[in-house]
Amino acid sequence: MKYFTNKLHYDIIIELLCEYKGIKKDELIKILKDEDCKHLLFLLLKKYNCADIQRLEEDFKMQNDIKIKEDMKRAEEKIMFNKRIRDMYFEAENIIEKIK
Repeated sequence: MKYFTNKLHYDIIIELLCEYKGIKKDELIKILKDEDCKHLLFLLLKKYNCADIQRLEEDFKMQNDIKIKEDMKRAEEKIMFNKRIRDMYFEAENIIEKIK
């Protein structure tokens, strides 16, 4: 049984996006201001099954779990039509797999 995998994946995803944006962890809200990063965040969280609503609310000051679910759905739609997001997703996925 894996107890730490979800938390580990969440932390790796956050670190990866912070590095990409050139920000510190205390500036996470900036990820949501960039539409591509926001979509990438939700796609990766869903893929690695670490979309903890409570943690997202704490880290990103999101107060509505319905909004979070809508953002995840919108991200799934965007990956189908936006090549840049799709390329970013697969590149991030490869980096995460190497880190594991």
